[in-house]
Amino acid sequence: MVEFDAEYAYTLRVNEKSDIYSFGVVILELVTGKPPLDPEYGEKDLVKWVYSTMDQKGQDEVIDPSLDGEYREEMRKVLSVGLLCTTSLPITRPSMRRVVKMLKEVTAPVLPKSLSGKLSPYFQEVPSDNDHQGSLV
Repeated sequence: MVEFDAEYAYTLRVNEKSDIYSFGVVILELVTGKPPLDPEYGEKDLVKWVYSTMDQKGQDEVIDPSLDGEYREEMRKVLSVGLLCTTSLPITRPSMRRVVKMLKEVTAPVLPKSLSGKLSPYFQEVPSDNDHQGSLV
């Protein structure tokens, strides 16, 4: 599936901010359960549909009703990140580093002590002279 990037369509330029916009569209697709383009939106795309629906009916009306209601608050936070990524003025969009940080902050899972620190089977703690962070092997 080809993702529609309205900004690219208008400017024909790709940069970090347009990549962030595209990532925001993907986030909105996941939260709403809707495709980026759909006849349901009329002359709009998903981003414009989300903004106008939220203005008219509220935030909960754009979140996919098939998502588990137990995670509604997390979905609202993820929706907010998607909206930040798709703001119309590129300079106001967050950096990808900031987006990742915001998404990590949506929920910090409480892991049992036996699992804490285990990120993946490919991540090992490798001490170095300068820091104590792990690295991929």
